[in-house]
Order: sequence, then structure tokens, then C-alpha cells
Amino acid sequence: MRRFRRVGLVLGAVLLAVLSACSASGTARPPAASSLIPPAAGTVFDKAISPAVAALPFVNQDGHTMTLDSMKGQTVVLTDFLSLCQEICPLTAGNYEQIAEKVKMAGASSKITLLEVTVDPARDTPARLKVYSANLGAPVNWQFWTGSPANIAALWAEMGVAYEKVGDDPGERPIDWWTGKALIYDVNHQDVVFVLGTDGHEKWLTQGNPNLQGGSVPAFLVNYLNANGRANLASPGVQSWTSNDVTAALTYVTGEQIG
Repeated sequence: MRRFRRVGLVLGAVLLAVLSACSASGTARPPAASSLIPPAAGTVFDKAISPAVAALPFVNQDGHTMTLDSMKGQTVVLTDFLSLCQEICPLTAGNYEQIAEKVKMAGASSKITLLEVTVDPARDTPARLKVYSANLGAPVNWQFWTGSPANIAALWAEMGVAYEKVGDDPGERPIDWWTGKALIYDVNHQDVVFVLGTDGHEKWLTQGNPNLQGGSVPAFLVNYLNANGRANLASPGVQSWTSNDVTAALTYVTGEQIG
């Protein structure tokens, strides 16, 4: 996956709409149950997801039909990905590993779900996602969803995340880690992380390259990184996010200390 060049274009419009719906003072309304200091990184807000999108069916790595409505009662860390990404998503997996461990140490694994939803539904079948999850050693509260192209498009349009199918970079000859076959296309996408509250509302978001802060990419994916992926790992850039950013947001949204 090459970073989507129009980062902020779609997402910026969404944030503009969100902020216009906030209080008259221009400050985003915090979660009602939280009296904690808002996280320093990212954007805090409160936006309902449209009922039509919340009811859309998706399928997880275990073949179970899921909806965002079915996740109400859980706090959800949501991001976009594709299992054949070689530049950003393996780093996202590294940060998700860190988050999962911090959630576990806080005794909150039954309350917080880590969710990655594909932008490549043609290749990311439930069977592939099952192998991907197993290779990562993902805990039960780390889910991977796919769905019909129409439902995937509707979800990410609702969230303001842009993606597009493109040819692979000239000179690169990436190989599918599962089938061993050469890849013929890639998917560019924005890299955005959301926290959804137990009411199903969007509560927080951040965007940019994952910054592992010296941590490692999962062993399954580390050799799958291409040259740009290795460069992103070494130098994530100014616009980046860490596992600490996410756990600070989780602490704020849940009212419980995470990490």
C-alpha cells in the first residue's frame, strides 16, 4: 500500500462537519461519563454513525456476520487496512499488538475490541483473514472484517476514509504471502484510527503513519515490508500516531486507566 496522497481531503471535510456540530464554544463535547483530561493527540468529538451504515453486514475472520450495531456495548478501536499491504499496515499491526497488550494488562480485554476492516474485499476473504489473524497470534478481541465491495465502500465513505485500487509500483514484484503468486494491484488508502464508544458513536480519531516507538513489526509481516515500509518503520514522520496515543484516548473515552 502506498500512502494515499490526498490525506486529509475527505477526512478534513468530515471533521469540519463534526466540529460544526459541537458546542457553540467550538470545543468538541467530551464523552458524558468521562471527567478525565482529553488526550493530547488526535481529535475528540462525538458523532453518531448513520443507522443504515451501522446496520450493514460484514463478515469477520471466523465467518461470523457482524455489524457496527452488534458492537454496541464495546469500546472499539477501528482502522482500515489490507492484508497484502507492504508499507503501512504491518506497522499498524505492530501498534495494535502494543495496544492489545496494554488493554490486557488493564483487565479490559472483554470491554475493548480492536477492529481492522479491509479496503480490499476482493482479496481479503474470511479465509485469508483467518490465516492472517492466526499468523499474527491475534487475541480474541482483535477482529478483522471484510464484506461486499458496496458495504465496504459505504462504511469508509461514512467514516471519511478514501481509498483507491492502483497498479503496483514499477520495479516492485510483490508476492502474495498466502498463495505465493505475484500481486497485480495495490490499494492506496488513508491511514486513520478511530475510537468508537459503547453507544456506537465516533469519539476520537487520529491519522498518519504508525510510530512503533522502537517496537517491532510482527514477525509474520516484518519480511513482507518493502523498501518504503522499512523507511516508514525507521522514520514515521511528523504526522504519526503511537499506541500511547490510542490508549490515552481509550482512557478518556472509557473512564478507565488503559496503559
